[in-house]
Amino acid sequence: MKKEGVIFDMDGLMFDTQSIYNKAFVDIGLHDYGIHITEDFLVAVMGQSGDGMYNTVNRFFPDIDAFKYVQKVYSLVAERVKTDLVARPGLYELLPYLKKEGYKLAVSSGSDRSIVMSNLETSGLTDYFSVVVCGDEHELGKPDPEGYLITASRLGCDPKDCYVLEDSFNGVRSGYRAGSSVLMVPGDVQPDDEIRSLCTGVYPSLTQVKENMEAGIL
Repeated sequence: MKKEGVIFDMDGLMFDTQSIYNKAFVDIGLHDYGIHITEDFLVAVMGQSGDGMYNTVNRFFPDIDAFKYVQKVYSLVAERVKTDLVARPGLYELLPYLKKEGYKLAVSSGSDRSIVMSNLETSGLTDYFSVVVCGDEHELGKPDPEGYLITASRLGCDPKDCYVLEDSFNGVRSGYRAGSSVLMVPGDVQPDDEIRSLCTGVYPSLTQVKENMEAGIL
């Protein structure tokens, strides 16, 4: 049976902002704190927000102020996305298709609202989404399902009647725990067996998601 809603993650899924976040974590870490950021750290914080992110930062670096570090990263990202925002392939084709097919569309992001709305306005995509839920609007970040549960509720949909589009491990876990069907479009980090088991499908691009929907596979 056809789903009613489609909920998009933003960073790394809609836009190639994950690389911007990663570089900001590295640059602020080295310049302001003298710490060297590893790939393990970047994977661990990917898709997280709020206390979950602060706890992860302190798990790797117990001696720094996680809140201040993350806020500095957010400020740097907000500056860089103004000039470095790049949409992932297929985004500008998928959204009009979903709108035409009558899906209710939402964004559920762990980023602050100022960054999320700036990205939507810069890309010209604001009008596609009737609901936008951001990381500063709920207490628990991914992999907790709270953000997706709030988003589905505001869309007027049961979570099981929604597709969740995600790129990160924590995001996939969040969407799955919310009871939604998760479609993963991974970036540089490919899913392992655990993550694949939580997904309805894993696709190389948003273009492939659209093609499968058109073919009736989804």
